[in-house]
Amino acid sequence: MSDLKTAQECTSLNDIRQGIDYYDREIFHALQKRLRYVKAAAQFKGNEQEIPAPERVAAMLTERRQWAHAAGFDSAFIEQLYSLIINWNIQQQIQHWRETHR
Repeated sequence: MSDLKTAQECTSLNDIRQGIDYYDREIFHALQKRLRYVKAAAQFKGNEQEIPAPERVAAMLTERRQWAHAAGFDSAFIEQLYSLIINWNIQQQIQHWRETHR
């Protein structure tokens, strides 16, 4: 988006909203791309019970909390956000696995 201003360059609430909407679309597209990887991972799972991988989830959440801390974000918020994303993606992978293993 060529007319997107940095937060510091914004001179109106409309400018701010355009920036927020732009980055919300970026987040949305990143979630779509992430889901493609999640679904692709199903091909490497021997059965549906292997999908949740609680050890991997725990390691991911620890790492995301570390990222949050390093970036000055609220670690608890980031953990909640990623827990929601990860759990939803697990359900999507289970559904995809079932559809491809009928």
